Amino acid sequence: MSRSLSIRIAFAVAWVSRGALAQTPAPPPAPTTIPSGAPAAASPAIPPAPEDASANARVARFHMSGYLRAVVDGNLDLLAQRANVSIAEAQIDVARIFPDPSVTAGLYQYDLTREGNPTASVVALNVPLQIGGQRGARIDVAEASYTAAQSDLQDFMRQLRANAAGAFVDVLHAELVLDRREQTAEDLEKLVNVNEQRYRVGDVGEALLLQSRVEARQSRAEVIDAQGGVTSTSFTAIALLGKSAPPWMQRELTFDGDLKAIADKTFDVPALVSRALAERPDLRAARQRVSQAERQIDLAKANRVIDIGVGASWQHNFAVSQNPAPGLPSSDFLGAALTFPIPFSRLYHGELNAAYAQDSQATVLEKGAEVQVEAEVRAAVARYQAANARVHLYTGGMLADADKVLEKTLYNYTRGGATLVEVLVAQRTDNDVYLAYYDALSDAAHALIAVEESVGFWDVNF
Repeated sequence: MSRSLSIRIAFAVAWVSRGALAQTPAPPPAPTTIPSGAPAAASPAIPPAPEDASANARVARFHMSGYLRAVVDGNLDLLAQRANVSIAEAQIDVARIFPDPSVTAGLYQYDLTREGNPTASVVALNVPLQIGGQRGARIDVAEASYTAAQSDLQDFMRQLRANAAGAFVDVLHAELVLDRREQTAEDLEKLVNVNEQRYRVGDVGEALLLQSRVEARQSRAEVIDAQGGVTSTSFTAIALLGKSAPPWMQRELTFDGDLKAIADKTFDVPALVSRALAERPDLRAARQRVSQAERQIDLAKANRVIDIGVGASWQHNFAVSQNPAPGLPSSDFLGAALTFPIPFSRLYHGELNAAYAQDSQATVLEKGAEVQVEAEVRAAVARYQAANARVHLYTGGMLADADKVLEKTLYNYTRGGATLVEVLVAQRTDNDVYLAYYDALSDAAHALIAVEESVGFWDVNF
């Protein structure tokens, strides 16, 4: 219901009272408590980004661009997702590790029989060699995993940004509903004032007055419910701020945006599909996992090459001078050895077969992701076009017609040509039409966000 209804009801008061009753002051509307997060027209101007607002300010204003930046900076799930990139990067260093050589040192022999055998000590070095390119293959797999983790992070940010934008739209929608409910409650209370004055002059009966009071109080209950909706959606949006959310929960917040200002957009669907197939991070991650699977095959093949060990040793025999054996001088010996494992394990091909299966799986998932991306883009555009058409249906005359019906019904009511029931029906119809219009605005905004999310870029700002 537009504010013009208040003017029309005020005219009705003047007409009914015929001058004398016009001096009777109308009772003010019942005070409305605006919860944290509800619109505040008198709020002081605060910089768009919430982090720029004064910490001591009692009221803070969120603009969409600043809100999204704050979500990206503080969201805890995103911080956890960033850790996956760090973990994948660390795995590259793990893959670069060479096999550790080993050193053996100790007493090689000691003659417990004391028959004159020399006591010997030994120091041996063994260096394992991977001659099949395992280290390089491990590094390739780790680097592919790191690249995929980066794309996963970008995809998580894409979805988080869309979720945050959707939460912002929900707050704006809840604020529109609250504003509408408050206007309706205020106008119904003025209608009660009209009927009280008409009742005093005998134009209407008590039942009609009571009916209008019931409608006004019911409308006030709807205001309370709408206030809860604003508070609830505001806290949902604030929760996405993550580590910076607790201080904002203690302050009065205003989410600043205008769903009515959504501009009509036309889309070149084939161009959007091409762009999505080229740029969507989840699709890039799927392709990188195909590359990772191919490198995993190379690693599995390299692991089938047997490793050898190269060893060198030094043995020192101490001099022997005990009888009856003749004296033996001390002596030193050098040795070298190659160690070859017996590759019975190579009879089994489990690792290689698993690598081939993972490659086939990754390839299928990539093709499926391409189909899904195209379907999401086309479906999102279709939803946006349908939602936008609904908005035009309301702005193209339905809102104006609903206002005219209410206006004419009220005009007839003041002259005895319409009943209170007809006025209330017209008022409810007008109210329902506006609420449906706000739903259409919200649906169009969500659909536009879905288009941006499906393609993988962002230029939406309400």
